[in-house]
Amino acid sequence: MGYRIVADEHIELPSRRYLRKVGHDVEWIGDVREVGLSSSDEEIAAYSLAENRLILTQDDDFFLELELADRAGILFQRDQSLLAREVGEVVDEMSRYIPQSEVRLEYVSREWL
Repeated sequence: MGYRIVADEHIELPSRRYLRKVGHDVEWIGDVREVGLSSSDEEIAAYSLAENRLILTQDDDFFLELELADRAGILFQRDQSLLAREVGEVVDEMSRYIPQSEVRLEYVSREWL
């Protein structure tokens, strides 16, 4: 079963499209009326918790500066050189082994493939 994800502003459209293609429910922060592109990390975290969506991000502030209880979970894309397909394949692979409810902080990296 696919993850419910809110992608922050730095997650590129091809990555979001690929994730949708393989069955994940992905919202992009720029399309979410309740928050939007100018939102703070705290607002995005609160939205993720309220809507039960994992945050897909390249921003380590979500786990360095915020309490783990303040958001639903983090998928951290530390390697920004990953292709859209790789991001999608890594997240999809994670979803096969880690239920969304158990995700606190997972690193989206080639080591998952």
